Amino acid sequence: MITQTQHWVEDVTPEQTAKDDARMTNQLPILLRLLGAAALLIAMYSFLVKGWQSGNDVFRYLLMVGHTSALAAIGLASGHWLKESKGARLLLSLALVSVPVNFAILGAFIYSQTPAIDVSHYPHYIAWTAGSLQNALLTSAGAMVVLVPITVLGFTVLARSLSKKLSWLFLLSNAILLLPLRDPQWIALVALALAGVTLFFTYKTAAEHTTAKTQEGVTALALQLLPLAVLTGRSLWLYSLDLWLVTVMAITLFIIMRQISLYLQPGSLPREVLDGLSLLPALSVTLCLSAALYDAMTFPAALALPIGALTSAAMVYDISRRNQRKAGIYRHIGAWGLTLSLVANLTVFDNLLAMLACVITGLALLMGGYQAQQRSLFSAGLVLLTIGVLRQCYALVLHFDLGSWASLAALGIASILVASTLEARGGRIKLHLDNWKARFRQWEK
Repeated sequence: MITQTQHWVEDVTPEQTAKDDARMTNQLPILLRLLGAAALLIAMYSFLVKGWQSGNDVFRYLLMVGHTSALAAIGLASGHWLKESKGARLLLSLALVSVPVNFAILGAFIYSQTPAIDVSHYPHYIAWTAGSLQNALLTSAGAMVVLVPITVLGFTVLARSLSKKLSWLFLLSNAILLLPLRDPQWIALVALALAGVTLFFTYKTAAEHTTAKTQEGVTALALQLLPLAVLTGRSLWLYSLDLWLVTVMAITLFIIMRQISLYLQPGSLPREVLDGLSLLPALSVTLCLSAALYDAMTFPAALALPIGALTSAAMVYDISRRNQRKAGIYRHIGAWGLTLSLVANLTVFDNLLAMLACVITGLALLMGGYQAQQRSLFSAGLVLLTIGVLRQCYALVLHFDLGSWASLAALGIASILVASTLEARGGRIKLHLDNWKARFRQWEK
C-alpha cells in the first residue's frame, strides 16, 4: 500500500521575507517610542499623585523641574549625537507637556500663601506649600529661568517659523495658572476668555501658515490647549461645582475636541467618532447655561432656555459645517433641538418675552435657511414662526369681543377679501406654490 501525504506549505519568497523584516524594523522604533512616552507620562502622574516624599515641597518641586530639564536635555543630546529627529522631537514635546504641570504647582505655592487660605483640607499630594510668600515667588522666578528656555526651544524644534508666537501664547496661558483664583465664577470667566483667545489664534495660524498643517505644526498648536485643560480640570477636581463653571467646562471641552477634529483627515473614522462625541458637551450646554441664567436674579427667566438652546444649536451647527458626510443629521439635531426647547419655553412661560423669542428665532432660522438653501433650518424656522404667531393670535382672540359691531365688521371684511383673492389669483398662487415646492426639494437636508 502506497500512502501519499500532501503537505500544504506556503511558499515564502526571499523578497517577502525581506519586506516583513523591514516592516518589523520600521514598526519597532514606533512601538518603543510609544512605550517610552507612556512611561514618562505615568512617571509624571505618579509624581503628582504620590509625590517623591523626601524633603519639603520646594525640594520635591525642584525634582519636577529637573525632570522637565532632563527631558529637554536628553532630547537635544539624542538629536545631536544620534542624528535622529523623531525621538528628539518626542522628548521635547513631553518636556512641553510637563510645563503646565510646573506652572500649576507654582500656582499652588502662591495660593498657599494667600491670606485666609487653609490648605489643610486638600489631599496631601496636592497641598503644596512654600513656607512663605517670599519662598513661593523666589521659587517661581527660579523656575522661569528653566521653563522659558525649554518652551522656546521646544516650539523652535516643532515649528521654527511660528516659535515666537507659539511660545508667547503658551507662556501667557500658563501664567494664568499662577493667579490665586479659585472662585468658580472667576475661573469660568478666565477659562472662557482663554478658550476664545486660543481658538482665535490657532484658527488664524492654521489658515495663514503652511507649517501649521504639518504633523509637528499640529502638535505645536494642540499643545496650546494644555494650560486650558489644566485650569479647568483643576477646578473641576478640587473645588465645588458651579453651573457657570460646568458650562464653561462643556464649552472648553467642545473647543478642544473641535480643534483636534480639524487636524484629523476629513471623513476618517477618528474624526467621525470625535465629531459624534462632541455632541455631548454641545447638547449639555442647553441645560447648564439655561440653569445658570435662570438662577441669576437679574436675568429674565423667560429668556434663560432660549439663550442656552441657541448657544447649543450654534455649537451643533458648527459640527455640521465641519462634517460633510453627516451634515444633514447634525443640522436636524441642532435645528429641531432648538425648536423643541423654544416651544417648551413658550409652554412654561406664557408671556410676551417667550413669544418674541420664538418668533425672532424662527424668523432668523427662516432667513438663514433660505439663504443657505437648507431644508432643516428653513423648516424649523417656519415651525417656530408659525407657533409664535398662532400663540399671539390666540392671545388676541381671548381679548377679542365678537359682540361689538366693529369686530364683526372687521371679521366680515377680512373674510370677503380673502375669498376674492383666492378666486382672482388662486391659479397663480398655486403655480407659485408648486414652483416653491420643487425648489425646496432641491435644497440640502
